[in-house]
Amino acid sequence: MKTIALTIACLCVSVFARTAAAQVWRPLGPEGGDVLSLGQDAANPQHVFLGTADGHVFASDDGGEHWELRGRAGSRLDSVVTAILVDPRDARALYASTWTRDPSAGGGVFRSGDGGRTWAAAGLAGKAVRALAMARPAADAAASVTLVAGTLDGVYRTRNGGKNWERISPEGDPELNNFDSVAIDPADADIIYAGTFHLPWKTIDGGLRWTPIHTGMIDDSDVMSLLADRARPGRVYASACSGIYRSDSGGEVWQKVQGIPYAARRTLEILQDPARPEIVFAATTEGLWKTTDAGSSWQRITPADWSVTAMVVAAGAPDRVLIGVDQRGVLASDDGGASFHAANSGFLHKQILAAQADATHSGSFLIALANAPEFLAATTDSGATWKPLGQGPAQAALGRIYASPDGWWATLATGGLERYDQSKSIWVRAGRAWIATEQRPVSREVGSAHAHGTTAAPPGRLAPLDAKIGDMAFAPREWYAATRTGLLASSDHGADWKPVHIGALTKLPVESVSVSRDGRTIWIASLISIANSADGGASWRWIDFPAALGVIQRLQAADGNSGDAGAAAQMALVVQTSKGLFISRDFGKSWDATGHGLPEAPVQDVAIAGSIYLAAMQFGGLYLSRDSGLSWQRLEGSIAEGYFSSVFAGPPSEPASSSAGGNVVFYLASATDGLYAIEIGSGGDAARGSDTRQ
Repeated sequence: MKTIALTIACLCVSVFARTAAAQVWRPLGPEGGDVLSLGQDAANPQHVFLGTADGHVFASDDGGEHWELRGRAGSRLDSVVTAILVDPRDARALYASTWTRDPSAGGGVFRSGDGGRTWAAAGLAGKAVRALAMARPAADAAASVTLVAGTLDGVYRTRNGGKNWERISPEGDPELNNFDSVAIDPADADIIYAGTFHLPWKTIDGGLRWTPIHTGMIDDSDVMSLLADRARPGRVYASACSGIYRSDSGGEVWQKVQGIPYAARRTLEILQDPARPEIVFAATTEGLWKTTDAGSSWQRITPADWSVTAMVVAAGAPDRVLIGVDQRGVLASDDGGASFHAANSGFLHKQILAAQADATHSGSFLIALANAPEFLAATTDSGATWKPLGQGPAQAALGRIYASPDGWWATLATGGLERYDQSKSIWVRAGRAWIATEQRPVSREVGSAHAHGTTAAPPGRLAPLDAKIGDMAFAPREWYAATRTGLLASSDHGADWKPVHIGALTKLPVESVSVSRDGRTIWIASLISIANSADGGASWRWIDFPAALGVIQRLQAADGNSGDAGAAAQMALVVQTSKGLFISRDFGKSWDATGHGLPEAPVQDVAIAGSIYLAAMQFGGLYLSRDSGLSWQRLEGSIAEGYFSSVFAGPPSEPASSSAGGNVVFYLASATDGLYAIEIGSGGDAARGSDTRQ
């Protein structure tokens, strides 16, 4: 994988507080991610834009070779950017269409006047805008932008850049709905083509009358893309679930394109070379296809297993083609598609399901990725390079990942553990559980008489560990695993596990376990109860947790001075439940709900470094506390507004930064933007303000 070390400096994000620099964000990668749409500035083809499934818009000024995150189209984290259009008279003016994965929210159109850095609503709020097209600008430089949008309930048009929209398809029509594509005739903006989930339609008078145009097209075709030829009037291309079609009569009659196999019928986009109209590209779920004779013959120019989601043709050079490929990010060709190379520098949009740092090796991380060729990837140089980490558990089988003192471990959703065998570069099933054997009566012969008694059979046996493990903790001599049937301990680095007696109990559901660095202080959470041992598990004390606060999901014990769970001074118990975050500073006698400034909502994860807490919310957003959770402030900026699957503090021995001393470093695994390090300044208020990239 291409190194990103040289680009980290220019990708750093500084978030400034009112009184002092409070945070510095450093992207750690990996590069790449899901591409939902690509757009281009026709006046300067090197300016290209990229839309994602969480509303983010990236930009490139060199034809897609290097990228930077500009902003988010709207405020929602589930906004799918279906199109990005650039006003050819003003490169700073962008329009983005969106729909949301939450059907009740819909979507809308957004406008940016500063090249994608900030966005404002530009109409159709609450409507799922699946397609957006821009009419060719009028000769009058003062004329407003005309846009046509296809939504789930009709076709809409604006003649003033989104200030006002009008429905131009009949309301309530049983066929004129569920629009997936739109195209405007280059010579006449009143001629509009629109594709629905069921066949295409056309208007020649700006929407006053609509006519079905599907002669020659297989019935029940979902028309996913439409292209009106720039050079030949009346020639139109359409992609449908039944294949690719071309019409030379403005859609009156269609002819199915031959040569593209039936398996590649899912064609998400058709684009024409702007200078050579006979060259057309088709982005399909089975590769990128190209015709040099206006569709008479086609050739696949990428591997068949590339699912192409978006593309840009002539990105700053006649033969430069950019494509978005599922699981691979952005790929670029400088020879018309004969060869491609990765072009993900600065495009950091991987979906991280879980992440962990190796406390014994600075800069070493393991992440679990969604929708990527490599499910588990590792770095040993703080993200400069990443590589797959062996054939590990499948995504559906993975529970959580942990860094033990001597390597990586993973819990399995179906039960049991796997560890990474570095010598063989493979993951192997590991761990045996001690199963007690019941005593049985035996007969013992003494002389000629028989005396009956009970003699202990062997005390137990070892069997493969198959318990479902919800949490793990590591101390120098003992490792601990929280399971639904009790707490397990291992004194041989995870090879064998034995049940831990919690007082008189050996079987109880343990949700979470926390242990001090010296191993003497142990905390466990069991649904609505907490137990504590101050002598390495020899004796235990129970603490009731108020049932009204919910069922405990995770417990952390922290000292406000050092972060050592074993220290009593300023010790705090931090508990996550389905109802929120709760903190006790008196060993469980009383509990503070959330703290000032933190929403009363479920928390996804909490990281603790001394008195500085960082909380990631289940519904998105980050909150920072500098006083052990007494008060909180929301972190602002496009990245901080996202959803984070996990957050964790840097190892205690890790140097915070080469800048100001006393800073702490947290690591954040974004569900959309890869892995980040955030350096929190030792003084000043929690951050407010906006992201700036240098």
